[in-house]
Amino acid sequence: MTLASFDRIYEETFDFVYRNARRLGVSDASVDDVVQEVFMIVHRRLGELDPSAGSARGWVYGILANTVRGHRRTFRRKLAPLRPAETEEELGPASSRSGPEQRASRRQDTELLLGMLAELPEPQRELIVLGELEQLSIPEICACIGGNSNTVYSRLRAAREALRKKVAQHLLERKVPA
Repeated sequence: MTLASFDRIYEETFDFVYRNARRLGVSDASVDDVVQEVFMIVHRRLGELDPSAGSARGWVYGILANTVRGHRRTFRRKLAPLRPAETEEELGPASSRSGPEQRASRRQDTELLLGMLAELPEPQRELIVLGELEQLSIPEICACIGGNSNTVYSRLRAAREALRKKVAQHLLERKVPA
């Protein structure tokens, strides 16, 4: 693989890596370091990428997931809490039509969702991020995390149910009608 291949992969996957590093719970203070580490590994291991495998996104996601896990281990050793990203405003274009109340409400909703995701076991969190937030198909998720489609589908269904239970518990605690 060439430097041009790295540049192409970087351009195609940077936003995906940045968004999902945050969604997988990397703090705002560490997200740039984690993303940089991912692309250093991508550059170093570029020769391992099989060009006939199609999109490099699944391969890069595997590197991201392992880097985030390593980051978590480092934080656990240092006894620092790993918290979800506060907002996702930087992750996409801001609507010029939304007012401060709408942005504040969206920020609170995002914080709540990311907090619930942070409470899920890591494999379930990854499936929710890929299947629901990234809207990847089952075959695309299989390319990212491995496994066969029946297993991934079953685990995604269980992850959705676990998240539904967290939402229901939150609504009961807040006494908000469902």
